[in-house]
Amino acid sequence: MVEEKVVNEKKNEFEDLEGDFPEQTVADVPADSSEMIAQGSAGVAYDWTNAPDSVRAPERVDLDGKTVTITKADIILPNKNAPWDKTRDKTKELKFCIFKLHYDIEGQQEFLSGIRVFRNDPKTELYSHPTITRDGLSQASALLKAYADYKKKDIKDISLREFMGFLNSQPKAVIKGKEFNNPTTGVSVKKNMVAKFVD
Repeated sequence: MVEEKVVNEKKNEFEDLEGDFPEQTVADVPADSSEMIAQGSAGVAYDWTNAPDSVRAPERVDLDGKTVTITKADIILPNKNAPWDKTRDKTKELKFCIFKLHYDIEGQQEFLSGIRVFRNDPKTELYSHPTITRDGLSQASALLKAYADYKKKDIKDISLREFMGFLNSQPKAVIKGKEFNNPTTGVSVKKNMVAKFVD
C-alpha cells in the first residue's frame, strides 16, 4: 500500500516509517496472535462470484461539506509474504494494513493510512492485532480523534474493538475534502475525510 502524507503538515505517517512508534496504541499486542496470520502464501482466495459487474471502480466524487453515512469499515490485514519495514531504532518490525471506509453516496470509498501490525517474533511471520497511534497525525488516527471528540472521551481510552464497532454501526459524518501528496509519485489527490461525527 502506498502511504500518503498531508500537504504542508509538519509530521506525517510516512516519516514515522523511519521513526520510533509510540508504545501506547489502540490495541495491545497479544502474546499469541496465530489467528492474525494470513493463511497462505497468496493470501485469502478471492470469491469471484461476488465480483461486481462494472468494469471499474466509481470515480471519486467530491463530498466536501456533505453529511454521509458510513455503511462499513474494513481493515485488511497484510499478506504474510509482504516485506517487513523497520523502525529507526531497528527494534520493531511492522507491516501496514489497508483501512477502508464505505460511504452511502454513489458507492464512494476512502482508503486511510495509519493502521499497522507489528511482528511478534523475529523467527516467525506471526503479527499483532492492528494498531493505531493516538496522536491524531495519521489519517486513521485523525479519524480516531474525531470519534473521541464525538464521544467526549480520551483518545487513549478507546479500544480498537469499540472504534471499529462504532464505524460499522452506520454512523453519520460530515466530510471535509483534504489534499494529500503521494510521496512516491508526487501526485496530489483530494480525499473525502471525516471531519466530525454527527447525530
